[in-house]
Amino acid sequence: MSQLLWGTQKKGGAISTFPVVRLNNVVALPGIPKFCEKAFDELQDQLFPLEERPTMWQGTVYTDLDEFEFSKKLTELAAKFDDRTVQIGSYPEMHNKFFKTKLTVESESPDALKTALSALREMLVGHVVYYDSKAWQDTVPKWAEFKNRESQIGNQDFVSKLLEAERIVSEIVEKYPLDQIALSFNGGKDCTILLHLLRLKVDEKYGPGASIQGFHIMVEDQFPEATQFIIDAAKFYNIQVLEFPGPLKTGLAALKKQRPSIIAVLMGSRATDPNGKYMKTAVEWTDSDWPRVLRVCPILNWTYTDVWHMLRGLCVPYCKLYDQENWGKYRLWDVSKLVHFCD
Repeated sequence: MSQLLWGTQKKGGAISTFPVVRLNNVVALPGIPKFCEKAFDELQDQLFPLEERPTMWQGTVYTDLDEFEFSKKLTELAAKFDDRTVQIGSYPEMHNKFFKTKLTVESESPDALKTALSALREMLVGHVVYYDSKAWQDTVPKWAEFKNRESQIGNQDFVSKLLEAERIVSEIVEKYPLDQIALSFNGGKDCTILLHLLRLKVDEKYGPGASIQGFHIMVEDQFPEATQFIIDAAKFYNIQVLEFPGPLKTGLAALKKQRPSIIAVLMGSRATDPNGKYMKTAVEWTDSDWPRVLRVCPILNWTYTDVWHMLRGLCVPYCKLYDQENWGKYRLWDVSKLVHFCD
């Protein structure tokens, strides 16, 4: 005999406005996805009483490989758990800039889950992505984990650069109050590294609620994608970005006029940049004919590879222009429009 099942709404506990039909062990849910999900949510306690549900343990592994590149190995691995103590799912991701495939593991046994996750990471060694959708949150523990991972794989040269950059930013944050520090931020990859490092040290000393001061030297024909990224980054990283007309010397003068307390200016300059090659050390005062500020360039000795290794290793959001297939060609063809943005 069939029966009507009435669910319970999650908010308020009222009876649902429409029933579903049950015939023995078959339940007919609505065909429209959003109504199907709503009906299931309202009926799940009737269909699957909490006391009868097994405790499920879950884990996730992300990889930068396409699913087809490891499908055979994954099938072989899943076969080792054919007693159904472990369920492994594989889901390709087409629009994520950090990973290509998401793998989920479920088990009623925490030990079996741990074994399966370890086996997955071993299978994907060198291609595991420690994905983080909100890199700007909990920066301090994530930074420690990142340095530890890099040390464990023997990447000591890179770890040394991380420590040196961290030391420089830390000394500035310790020496000057926040109203005397500003970040030069134009949305490029190098200053994005500095934004994350500064957020890290400010979080460490003042907490995530403390706002960062920043400024952007405007240029003609700025890409709208760069402008939008600056807006998004300002929201995520709690940085107030002022805009001033260029060139840099004029912009710094305007900054000092509007914010005369500014002393230390963090910049993403590297030694391979056109202007970076003139800096002898990572921390220097400007020349006498420039507005008086302390130039702080924590990644002065970093390489292009170092920059991307950190951005991708911590899943720091960056401007989507860098992901365009012909970005390098655009730079060469329209240098006047791009030289301000990326090197």
